[in-house]
Amino acid sequence: MENLPVSLFIETTLTSSPTLPPRNNISSSSSQKNEALDLASATPKQLVLLLHDVNLREEVINQLTKKRETCTELPLLLWNTFNAVFILLQEVIAVYPKLSTSMVSIKESTRVCNALALFQCMGNHQETRRELIKAKIPFYFYPFLKTNGKNGNDKPLEFIRLTSLGVIGSLTKVATLIVMKILMQEEGLSYCCALAERFYSIVQVLHRVVEKLSQKPCILLLRYVIQSYLCLSQVSRFVRPSDAFRSQIPCQLFDNTFMDMLRDDTETSTMLQQLYVQIMR
Repeated sequence: MENLPVSLFIETTLTSSPTLPPRNNISSSSSQKNEALDLASATPKQLVLLLHDVNLREEVINQLTKKRETCTELPLLLWNTFNAVFILLQEVIAVYPKLSTSMVSIKESTRVCNALALFQCMGNHQETRRELIKAKIPFYFYPFLKTNGKNGNDKPLEFIRLTSLGVIGSLTKVATLIVMKILMQEEGLSYCCALAERFYSIVQVLHRVVEKLSQKPCILLLRYVIQSYLCLSQVSRFVRPSDAFRSQIPCQLFDNTFMDMLRDDTETSTMLQQLYVQIMR
């Protein structure tokens, strides 16, 4: 991929930083506050270039997340700016060493979630979504979905997991494949069903995929979704499927929406029948 260096362990810096909007007589005691104000008034292009400044990076990413809803060119700006994606990946993998201990602070969690939000911004854009998938970027988020909390202070890590799910959900086909593979492992299924919030986050992602499929059919993606729902319905071994779970399964799966697509695919049709029996019993 042209915008990522060969190694993630090389810190790249620029010799100079882009110019910020002018300041007004900054005293040393208030320079930090005024610097934040300058960043808030910087353009998205200026902010993306400032990602190379290690000292400003955290606040720059914070400001970019605030602009992601209003700046339609931000996904392309991030993808096409040299080292921008690499720098965001550095932010994400910085907490890898702490995943096994779950010792992630709120500050660290917020920083990672802000970087993930920018990846989701790129995932929601048609052009950059394709490039993210081609570069296998989603696999960098996979470790967050496999970790288990080992202490009571697991909320910071849970925020990262849920944000990762949102990013993966924006990447549709490869995302659904990753979720399906996690759910097909007993450990992954147990983790995903351990908390109601986690369980329904996954269900909602699958629901959105089905809605997209009703507009642009894809038999392979539909199979991934049905298999994922089948795995989730296995919680009925311990507890009967709730009405809330049933209501989250799109009606398009059981009406005539996908009839033509399923007519020549007996394997997927059988899986869908199994799902119907499982959730209605």
